[in-house]
Amino acid sequence: MPGNSSLKIAEREQSMLKSDVYDRTGSDEMTRNAFYFVMGCVLAWGFTATYIVSNMTAHWKPGTLEFFLIGLGLPLLGIFMSTRRSAFLSFVGFNLVAIPFGAILGPTLAAYKLAQPGIVSEAAMTTAMVTGVMALSGLLFPKFYKSLGGALFGALLSLLVILIASMFVPALMGFTVIHYAAAGLFALYIGYDMWRASEIPATLDNAIDVSISLYLDIINLFLWILQILGHKDD
Repeated sequence: MPGNSSLKIAEREQSMLKSDVYDRTGSDEMTRNAFYFVMGCVLAWGFTATYIVSNMTAHWKPGTLEFFLIGLGLPLLGIFMSTRRSAFLSFVGFNLVAIPFGAILGPTLAAYKLAQPGIVSEAAMTTAMVTGVMALSGLLFPKFYKSLGGALFGALLSLLVILIASMFVPALMGFTVIHYAAAGLFALYIGYDMWRASEIPATLDNAIDVSISLYLDIINLFLWILQILGHKDD
């Protein structure tokens, strides 16, 4: 379900934010434009892989063990690999996040498509527009995002508490204000991570590492927008 998927992604996002990988320099430094280009290519590959795998697993019914192994275990391994000082290991780690998540996402998207045709495409288009606006804002308003890190992290922890609580009190997820607040949080994280991308050393390893954070931001945003649109059509 989207709520469980969001919980797994939010946990991985928290793990990435605790890492100091973005402060690294190295011999693979490049121009800032090349840095952004690499980020764009890595993200494009990640979302393409997620899309392809999600279509392949549309009718898959994973058991609990499979869900946690593929939906949590492999991505956590991928994030751990991305903390190593190696662009190659970071890229392998990125794939261990994007591909398993596509597998877990497939059945959820198939259910939405069956129940509400067109909703997944609408959510994807909305996510793309919000992502573009927020990514640009991260580059245009660095002072704002520089002061926002602590507040965003506190909000993320609060969201994690709510998502964990909703596993025992499912009615919590019926409050649409939570969906809007979560979507807003991850939209702001896109801007924040783009600001970080403009400040960190422009190395190949960092470009891949920050792409993982942006991937998680965007996927989270997509899932919450999907839930918002789903509730509107109920």
